[in-house]
Amino acid sequence: MKNLLEELRDKRVLLLGLGREGLSSYRWLRKAFPEKKLGIADGNPEVKQKLGDDKNLQFHLGEKYLDSINSYDVIFKSPGISLKDYACSNREKITSQTDLFLRYYGRQTIGVTGTKGKSTTSSLIAHILKTNGKEVVLLGNIGIPAFDRLDEIAEDTVVVFEMSAHQLEYVYHSPKVAVLLNIFPEHLDHFKTFEAYQAAKLNITKFLSDGDWLVTSENLLEKFSGMKPEVCVYEKGSNIEPDKLLLKGRHNLNNVKAAILAVKPFGVDEVSALKAAASFKPLPHRLEYVGNYGGIHFYNDSISTIPESAVAALGAIDKVDTLILGGFDRGLDFSKLIDYVAAHPVSNLIFTGPAGKKMIAEFRANHDIASALFEVANLEEAFDIIAKVTPKGGVCLLSPAAASYDEFHNFEHRGDTFKALAKQLQ
Repeated sequence: MKNLLEELRDKRVLLLGLGREGLSSYRWLRKAFPEKKLGIADGNPEVKQKLGDDKNLQFHLGEKYLDSINSYDVIFKSPGISLKDYACSNREKITSQTDLFLRYYGRQTIGVTGTKGKSTTSSLIAHILKTNGKEVVLLGNIGIPAFDRLDEIAEDTVVVFEMSAHQLEYVYHSPKVAVLLNIFPEHLDHFKTFEAYQAAKLNITKFLSDGDWLVTSENLLEKFSGMKPEVCVYEKGSNIEPDKLLLKGRHNLNNVKAAILAVKPFGVDEVSALKAAASFKPLPHRLEYVGNYGGIHFYNDSISTIPESAVAALGAIDKVDTLILGGFDRGLDFSKLIDYVAAHPVSNLIFTGPAGKKMIAEFRANHDIASALFEVANLEEAFDIIAKVTPKGGVCLLSPAAASYDEFHNFEHRGDTFKALAKQLQ
């Protein structure tokens, strides 16, 4: 990264967005250049308070913060900043932590993306590598900005980088091993169209070359005909016995198969990888068993923000008696979920938030739905119904198929609230 710092020494640098990654970029730049003038652009004027009394900053805050882009040579864009409505004539000056990291460390990196399953798969890959004696650093969308872990990376370190579509939107390099799990409509508020979202996801593969690996789904294989890297389809992988895994569900079985293929180029064979995978525990908020409270078994799948993930959760648990759906409405199509519930009945469906209001109307319009339907104002109100309608020994699942921003800060906040309410039942 020393060469990069020399490139930046005389450049006008703008940090576009001051969230977790933006602050990480600020710390990295300020450590290298204590007196350098830096630009900070963000729609939220309050972010200025995060940086104390640094006198070498030029702030561009508020509604027209994107206008500052034209005044700088290098733009460090944070993942949360959308440029869908901004006409940028010189896109090449926009970079990111992800792109710069791949530029310098891509040859020792396994990159993992997908609409769903990327956190579980990234953490599983890191677990397999560590169990088999490899030096590993896990970073990225999992909650750890790449530049925060630079000091821990040596030449023989394997980096596992979870990559969101937001992080991949402006990249011009690929990792040594690219894992692309799936692509479903998501984050259309940021990308405007599914095609733009899909293009961002596919960027993880765009710069792969001879000697690189692509691990992907059979459903996506047609997008990669004629590619130079070795292409591995994880559905055609190992014959794994699901009962030997702590991870449950067909989708997690595929995550395990993808992980086993991903570690192969770094010297971990299939038998060793599978043995390590058997001891991997599910991450919080992902089909997490909360416990038995008030005679009801509770499962927290708050990470479920699209209909496909709710379908996967229903398929992973033997029998769900009460399902909680809804949240922030991003205009998703819920027909697959409705069709699944029509074919695999759930006794009670509880809906919340704007997405829940939309869903309950669509469920009511489908005459094949035999479930009892309830609309509530919030999760607290949902628990009044759960206690009344869920049988003793039955299962209540939170798998909302919608984002959490109507009522919560994020899906973790929603899941933690669900768990706290469940534990209050007697």
